[in-house]
Amino acid sequence: MPRFVVDLGDIEMSAEAQSALNRDIQKVALGHLAELKMERPIAVKFPHDWVGLIARLDFDRLAAVEKELGAILPSIRAGRSR
Repeated sequence: MPRFVVDLGDIEMSAEAQSALNRDIQKVALGHLAELKMERPIAVKFPHDWVGLIARLDFDRLAAVEKELGAILPSIRAGRSR
């Protein structure tokens, strides 16, 4: 399963710059998903407590995947602060 993470480490950015980067990354990812022309719709979720998106063919798996990712986010964030 492809999973892409962008970690910019300790690069300081304004809230506006972070928001613009998030929009651009989501736009590119969603554009590529649209080009796949899948037979079934792709379920997409934008989690409210972290930046990013989750896309799955199985809509029912979105909540489980969000929970899995939420569990590992603290360790990812801790690694970023080193």
